[in-house]
Amino acid sequence: MDHFYKTIGEDWFTFESIYNEMIYRFKDGSHFVEVGSWKGRSASYMGVEIINSGYDIKFDCIDTWNGSTEHRFRDDIELLWEEFNNNISPIKEFINPIRLKSVTASKLYKDNSLDFVFLDGSHDYNDVISDIINWLPKVKIGGVIGGHDYKVDDETICCMDVNKAVNYVLGKTNLIIRNNSWIFEKKTPHIPKSLY
Repeated sequence: MDHFYKTIGEDWFTFESIYNEMIYRFKDGSHFVEVGSWKGRSASYMGVEIINSGYDIKFDCIDTWNGSTEHRFRDDIELLWEEFNNNISPIKEFINPIRLKSVTASKLYKDNSLDFVFLDGSHDYNDVISDIINWLPKVKIGGVIGGHDYKVDDETICCMDVNKAVNYVLGKTNLIIRNNSWIFEKKTPHIPKSLY
């Protein structure tokens, strides 16, 4: 199937190679979660890649679709939800949207049940810490948690908050940084000391 993600929303999606890598790393029977799906650009990319891979991969998208603090839809809170659904309609059977707050949604999953979780919801320092603390236990040993807007060359406030939060919880030396994103491979059931 041909990609159509570039016609969707804003051009903020920079982690195509990470999504590709996860599909071919985990393959059949894996379970992925994207937290923060906005208008569906990255979700549509992942959906098409899952189709083209031929693998049986479950893909959940978690969002309130009420808009974030910096991008709130003030006139119609249903507008973003409708736009997301319209945008993913060609591949909707490959995407499972779950309309909940991130931490609430994390409670739907058993510990050590997910292969890949990608965080791109709130960029607030405390929210990023909360997302990592709540989603990391859900990732299997050998699985991956990661997120967007980890910048090494940008001093914007949202990115500084993301960087500080991720470094605090996981430790900068434990991360792989690529395409403005961070990746953490869960190698043991041990929770980083900063979470105690």
